[in-house]
Amino acid sequence: MQGKGKLERRQHEVLAAIVRRYVSTGVPVGSKAIAEESAEGVSPATIRSIMAELEAEGFLAQPHISAGRVPTDLAYRFYVDQLAGVAGLGAATEHYIHASLGATAASPEEFMGAISHILSEVSRNVGVVLAPALEEKLLDHVKFVALPDRRVLAVIVSRPDLIENHVIRLDDEMSQAELDHAAEYLNVEFRGWSLRTIRLEIFKRMEEMKAVCDSLVTRVATLFVEGALGRDESGSLFVDGTEKILDQPEFAEIRKVRELLVTFEEKAKLVKILTGCLESPGRGLRILIGRENSEAEMHPFTLILAPYLYRNRAVGALGVMGPTRMEYERAITAVEYVAQLTSRLLSAN
Repeated sequence: MQGKGKLERRQHEVLAAIVRRYVSTGVPVGSKAIAEESAEGVSPATIRSIMAELEAEGFLAQPHISAGRVPTDLAYRFYVDQLAGVAGLGAATEHYIHASLGATAASPEEFMGAISHILSEVSRNVGVVLAPALEEKLLDHVKFVALPDRRVLAVIVSRPDLIENHVIRLDDEMSQAELDHAAEYLNVEFRGWSLRTIRLEIFKRMEEMKAVCDSLVTRVATLFVEGALGRDESGSLFVDGTEKILDQPEFAEIRKVRELLVTFEEKAKLVKILTGCLESPGRGLRILIGRENSEAEMHPFTLILAPYLYRNRAVGALGVMGPTRMEYERAITAVEYVAQLTSRLLSAN
């Protein structure tokens, strides 16, 4: 044995065979089953010896004394990093993905919901999508509409093709003409800027604005920042396919089902994890297996995540969530494919 991450060829083969069989059956794997699959005619006794070595190194666990072995989180990580091959989705699946997204209505909610559903169907796990947070979107234009009782409706049109409505309460009454004048200033100065950057820039310019702009523009710019942009909202989370996890043998116990449902109810934790995907260095795939997840409630699961882009800016994240015993190759391929397609569709607008 050469230490974790440096397994010999036969140990590679045995570990890969155990992972594939356990993923397929959900039943602890015995040496006899692996020996029967061996192309080299390796004996069950030799397989047992290799399995004992893998268990000593932390790659396998034995749930019961008389049972076979099951892969640990370390085994899945090793499999993903070194053993898993590239699995194509197939022409029919790719056509289904394109047709489903192409037929989606223009509503951003419907589009994001369709993506989570597609990910769930193709990967046979739970599909998750984090929509772009308000402040990460790029301003196209803003319009202010006067409402009764010193209220103003701020209509923020941003890219990629999203509209946000926010009601701002004023201290003093303002006419529609005054509001139009303030909106014109914001549209001329900040069109194409991210809403996050606009907020920071307006704070920086505040003293300058007071000196060179009329008080109206300064007041509305301040209200725009504090009212429409001041809440630091995370993007909406779309989840589809929870029932696919409930059907897995890992969650047959009522206690585990209850824990699973609590996990999905606490969406803030999923949002935190998906947001971390956007903040991490690089723009590639992230795979969090079992205890690699920072949240204890996520330890029974694997998350496969990828950011999606709007004109080379990461604006959201998508992926699949399932038990650590999942079809990694298919799930990885599905997430990468859907993320790339989503980026192209958003950036084409």
